[in-house]
Amino acid sequence: MSSQSGNALQFRILIIGEDSVGKTSLIMRFIHNRFEDSSDKHLEGDIISKKLELFGAPIKLQIQDSSSFDWEQTMSYYIGDADGIMIVLDLASKSKMRPYLDYWLSSVRRFDTEVPIIIVGNKTDLPTKINLKKTVQYISKIGMNLIETSAKTGENVSYAFKLLTSEVVKKKAASKKTSSSRRADGLSPAFNKYGL
Repeated sequence: MSSQSGNALQFRILIIGEDSVGKTSLIMRFIHNRFEDSSDKHLEGDIISKKLELFGAPIKLQIQDSSSFDWEQTMSYYIGDADGIMIVLDLASKSKMRPYLDYWLSSVRRFDTEVPIIIVGNKTDLPTKINLKKTVQYISKIGMNLIETSAKTGENVSYAFKLLTSEVVKKKAASKKTSSSRRADGLSPAFNKYGL
């Protein structure tokens, strides 16, 4: 959950999706700006930190890679600690995306109906095999957008993480507006500065 570490705001970001969609590779690209095949390195359950600045405030992201292997047994733990969630799908897969997305979204919403979520379609460097038009239409219908990324080339990876972080910050700004008490998470100066 969100907290303040030194002068930096701290948020937990959870990455979910089936194995081999490139969750680990996306994290490694964002953290170290290099491509590592996820079959060579697994981060399931590990938390890796990255500092960035957004809305004029220093932010420390704690990024956690989930495993789909024991997801049903561990999802309440993973989701309960998350400030934002990234669902990753594989654009180079022949799988039908609607049931895939329904499964992962319903898993999250079962435990948290408010946590910000973005949907990332990874592997734009490979030929697209999913029905992209139908997938985009469905994602739009449920009120979200598809961010197309490539962990291999780096395309849109930083953008996806920053977009999710901004959604987390905006959600906390909205909760500030509805609260009459003083915030204890250190966000007030940044919110006031930017009129959030």
